[in-house]
Amino acid sequence: MEQKTLQMHDFAAVHKDGNGVLGKVLYYSLSSILIEKDKFGELCQSIGFPYQPTRRTALADAFRSATGDVYERKVIKTDSGPQIFKIYCRDNKAPGGVISRELVKETVHEDTNDYKKLSNISFTKQGGIFSYDNLVSDPHVDPLPYCLEAQRLFELYQSCVGRRQIETMLENYVESMQAVKIARGHMYFVPRDYMAKLSLFEDLIDLLEQNNQFQRPGRSPLAANSMFVVNDAKQRNKMAFAFYTAARKEIEEYEERATHLIQSGSQSPNILEKLSLRIRALEEKRSYYEGILNKELTALDDQFTSLRYLSEELQIRARGLRVKKKAA
Repeated sequence: MEQKTLQMHDFAAVHKDGNGVLGKVLYYSLSSILIEKDKFGELCQSIGFPYQPTRRTALADAFRSATGDVYERKVIKTDSGPQIFKIYCRDNKAPGGVISRELVKETVHEDTNDYKKLSNISFTKQGGIFSYDNLVSDPHVDPLPYCLEAQRLFELYQSCVGRRQIETMLENYVESMQAVKIARGHMYFVPRDYMAKLSLFEDLIDLLEQNNQFQRPGRSPLAANSMFVVNDAKQRNKMAFAFYTAARKEIEEYEERATHLIQSGSQSPNILEKLSLRIRALEEKRSYYEGILNKELTALDDQFTSLRYLSEELQIRARGLRVKKKAA
């Protein structure tokens, strides 16, 4: 099947719900975000959005996230003309028990870039100590504000929910709508049976943006938009293509995971059964989309047959392990 990337303008859309709607195209964007954990729970509960309380962020993870968020691109007038500088943190060698990043100024040139170390920013695991030192004087960049910003973010990451956790939660919700990824980034087709759940999703995105504690000039806000897709032959074919593309990736992933579990002789029936259930869910999703699109999705029949064999093997092994545990 020919591979291509679907874009938003590929879809014929209607502006309001009604007969002849196939579903909706959902697009959402995420940028840097920090929400205080208790506040995050309150926001989800206020609109009935499903969530699970998050665990306290490990200090080492908070340090890595904080220093990773330190970034600025500056255009400065110099004697030789305008000059572009990038200021950010990168990994640095450190003794055991210490995580070290160095604050760097990258000077952008046409042929090759120059790098200047401005300071060290470190985290000592024993005692959980954040520190910075070896600040270097520079005519264009003062390193102190960047070190202080890293320290501020380090404190925030310990008490807040960050982008990675929120992104995982949003992806799980999108998956619960039987959505199919149709393009790079966060762009999905949501079938008509699940369109009502989208309003909850969009409401949460708005609340998260309003309560975001990560604010920076030039930062792109969180946003979510959706539009209706008409139910005609052209759009059904496009959604079939999108399903095949997404399903092919899932099949490859499940085949690799199942093969590894079988060949390595996994002794965890829970892990074996969980993967088998995910394989079964993908088959059920194909049946569901055949109903939505009013066509048989047979292009991946051989792959689904192989996957079904692996799923059955996982179930057999899981049952055998449980019998052994009961007999022991």
